[in-house]
Amino acid sequence: MSKIIIACDPDSEKSGWAVVKNGELITLTCKSLVEIFEYFNGCKNHDKIELHIENVNGISAAFNARDRKSSLAVKLKVAQHIGMCKQVQIEIERIANHFGIKVVHHPVSKMWKDSKTGKAALKEVFGYDGQSNEDSRSAAYFSYRALQMNK
Repeated sequence: MSKIIIACDPDSEKSGWAVVKNGELITLTCKSLVEIFEYFNGCKNHDKIELHIENVNGISAAFNARDRKSSLAVKLKVAQHIGMCKQVQIEIERIANHFGIKVVHHPVSKMWKDSKTGKAALKEVFGYDGQSNEDSRSAAYFSYRALQMNK
């Protein structure tokens, strides 16, 4: 059995989720925290899986840099959402550790999030032209980076 790369863009509600096996994108979707646990619980050969995840915990005070003209209420709302995403990352990593799955962090990136350029990149790299959203395309980008690392 070859290595399976699972890539994730953590989000408070549903995280972007991409699964690549033998260089082929086999799943591109979004999953809730419970669905992620159930996915890993249903997998065999956890030692053959690598989780590549966007490291939102590697940044701090990102809400301040985004728009200095925003009101305090807006900044606090953005900060709350970032904090929720950070907690989801922690929980996903705890789940992966529970199953003995190797976790690899990737720096926060906007690559492939844009609808037009992201869909074009998905088509070029994976031959995928199905449904996607900002979070799932971001997860696909991290799976692409994982493939580059594993060459």
